[in-house]
Amino acid sequence: PQRAFAAPWIAMKPIRHPVLGLTPGKRALVFVASLVFGFVLWYALQTLNTSLVNPKSPLGIVSLQFAHTPETSQEVIGSWDKSAQASAQSGLLLDFLFPICYSTAFTIACFWAVALFRERGYRKTGWLAAGIAWAQWPAAVFDYIENIALWVELRGTIADPWPRIAFVCASLKFFLVATALVILIAALVVWIFRFRAAAAPTQAVAPPAS
Repeated sequence: PQRAFAAPWIAMKPIRHPVLGLTPGKRALVFVASLVFGFVLWYALQTLNTSLVNPKSPLGIVSLQFAHTPETSQEVIGSWDKSAQASAQSGLLLDFLFPICYSTAFTIACFWAVALFRERGYRKTGWLAAGIAWAQWPAAVFDYIENIALWVELRGTIADPWPRIAFVCASLKFFLVATALVILIAALVVWIFRFRAAAAPTQAVAPPAS
């Protein structure tokens, strides 16, 4: 008798994101830790970025991220004195810690949104939110590549392909983070309406006047 043949990919289990392997308690702990530590790093980065803001770089280090050509990068870096360039380098060193914090916090929050959308029957939106959740760690990878390119430029090598690498990676990073913010705002709106709908039946109804 012929033996039934099963393609190996049919028996494969669906890939599960590592954060979903955590218990709800541990996931909440990781979320809070990432959020708090990420906020501290963000505040430090904003403080360092203050000395980088001038007419040539109105957004500070972000202006260098989007310079995209050696000429524009040279113009931005040339507008910073030695103290400002030292602040930019210190900020980049801190920014090697920041991506893992914000990307992990966004990943966990987006998977919360996935559960909420599916619970409310928004299956397609849930699939979209799941895709965005998976995209947050890649956003951090783009951030790291961008940081390396910026570091090379700040150390004196202001030439192609580094400005273009920084520009492309920064654009992808901000796009993926923006999609997470949009889906989380949508999830928050859904959660508020669900909360109000659940609270409505519990409100006491005054008896009719006799």
